[in-house]
Amino acid sequence: TDSLASKGALFLKVQVGSTPQDQRIVGYISCTHLQALAGDTTVRCEQLDLLQDWLSDFRKSTSSSSTANPEELVAFDVLCGDLNFDNCSSDDKLEQQHSLFTRYKDPCRLGPGEDKSWAIGTLLDPEGLYDEEICTPDNLQKTMESEDGRKRYLVFPTSKTHGSSQKGRKAALKGNGRRIDYMLFTEEGLYLEWKVEVEEFSFITQLAGLTDHLPVAMRLMVSTGEEDP
Repeated sequence: TDSLASKGALFLKVQVGSTPQDQRIVGYISCTHLQALAGDTTVRCEQLDLLQDWLSDFRKSTSSSSTANPEELVAFDVLCGDLNFDNCSSDDKLEQQHSLFTRYKDPCRLGPGEDKSWAIGTLLDPEGLYDEEICTPDNLQKTMESEDGRKRYLVFPTSKTHGSSQKGRKAALKGNGRRIDYMLFTEEGLYLEWKVEVEEFSFITQLAGLTDHLPVAMRLMVSTGEEDP
């Protein structure tokens, strides 16, 4: 099962172009999957610590640039994955306050313990996975756009007073479901004259019936200071 599988991280460096001075324009993409067991808060925090160390080591080992002689310009640095904790559950407070979030920005998050109003959960209740209301992409989209639909089919954040994910008890819970799948970005380590911002963030329904997760997608815009971003 997911909770018994070995976990790790995949790091990727891509070249997306070059400057007129033949400097490489590159970006970093990292993906991981953290420990799944609900009580393993300490394990997940340790995994986040390792992730930051490995990210730093990967960038150092794959870069031949120096400040005085920049052979490449970094345009973006994105971290994504199933982190197996959400930003609203009281049991996930340690992960919510991890130092990773001081470097990487979560477009869906206002701060530890509070998501933006438009953000929704990404974990579907497996009991209703094949119900007609969510078994096709169009039906799933329609259901996720409804507050009642989200309360019926998403797993919700746990709290000291509301620990059940049973459909009949979700009405009293606040929020829009457990968001455990992340796409983060950072502005640290990028070429100083460039700016990066989120142009679009999406919750995807095309895999309806094939997974108990809602995939997420993020479009970044990198502004170089020239006319075309």
